Amino acid sequence: MELPIELKAIDGAEQLYAWFGDWPSFHDAEVIELHLSRRSSSSLAIHTWKMTSEVDVKGYYVHTKDVVVEFVLNGISDLSLNGFSHQNVIFGLAVDKIETGFRLTLKDCYGISGVIEAKEISIRLRPGKPQDARS
Repeated sequence: MELPIELKAIDGAEQLYAWFGDWPSFHDAEVIELHLSRRSSSSLAIHTWKMTSEVDVKGYYVHTKDVVVEFVLNGISDLSLNGFSHQNVIFGLAVDKIETGFRLTLKDCYGISGVIEAKEISIRLRPGKPQDARS
């Protein structure tokens, strides 16, 4: 399956697609940082990974390809966020092309959820776990 045409317009989307070999669902991913600015770029950083069917000695699913995905948002036109916690796990994430740019939807699980609409979105990858990750 190829990267959807509407996502190809996002700088960095093809690198994210190549990292995983497909577009990630962000299921159980954790929002680790949100920075909002009314005059410059805003950003949302999410730690995600590829889940395997293997289980470790503690009974947890083993994951690979850990990466922090930073969505850089320019021209935020609408924002509706709910919840915030010491841990902000999302059920999934969707990026949709809309008339005014893009809509980023954080699907509710535990902590932060909601919608951010922005004129432009770009993506940066930071391979590995976040610096403050628990082992």
